[in-house]
Amino acid sequence: MGAIHAKDEPGWLLLPAIVLLLGAFCTIVSYTTEYPEHLPDFWVKLPAIEGLDRASAGASRAPTFNITLRVDSHGAPWRFRAKANGTGRVVVAYQGVPLAHADLPEFTVSGDIIGSVPIVATSEGLGMPDELYDRMQSQRRRKERVKLAVHISLDGHGVLLWCTAILHGQPRGPFVCPKLYGPTFSPTDPREWS
Repeated sequence: MGAIHAKDEPGWLLLPAIVLLLGAFCTIVSYTTEYPEHLPDFWVKLPAIEGLDRASAGASRAPTFNITLRVDSHGAPWRFRAKANGTGRVVVAYQGVPLAHADLPEFTVSGDIIGSVPIVATSEGLGMPDELYDRMQSQRRRKERVKLAVHISLDGHGVLLWCTAILHGQPRGPFVCPKLYGPTFSPTDPREWS
């Protein structure tokens, strides 16, 4: 009888096979969490707005928009991770004119619930131009729907969300945001988004 070698034992391949399968499983789970086959559905709400009225001196104040970005990942975890050279970007516009902007923080949505991402967009001290203010106030007095465009750049995914929020009037929303795909969107210059 000779000595038994490890190659003669059938179990010597079992440990490397388990390690390899476990590594492949972790890679697949990580990839599908960060890059799902389909992006989640997004919509925005405007729970609070400040600065859309005239100050006592007749000049408009700088608007501030408290935005809630709602994310429905349809039961799968999803993560927005900003690129190394910046973050996502949010721009609020009325009739093509940017009124406020903000950086979009990194966030993760568990698959269990619809996620809410709070965003505060400001104009950094600049008020609305008089003509634009008068146009918006005219719509508000007539109780018409005042549509605001909320453009959200998801840099790390090459996606621009083209959202609509209603300031006054019916329906109040929310409206699911259409997704535009492409690597050429500028996250730093909101004028290119109008």
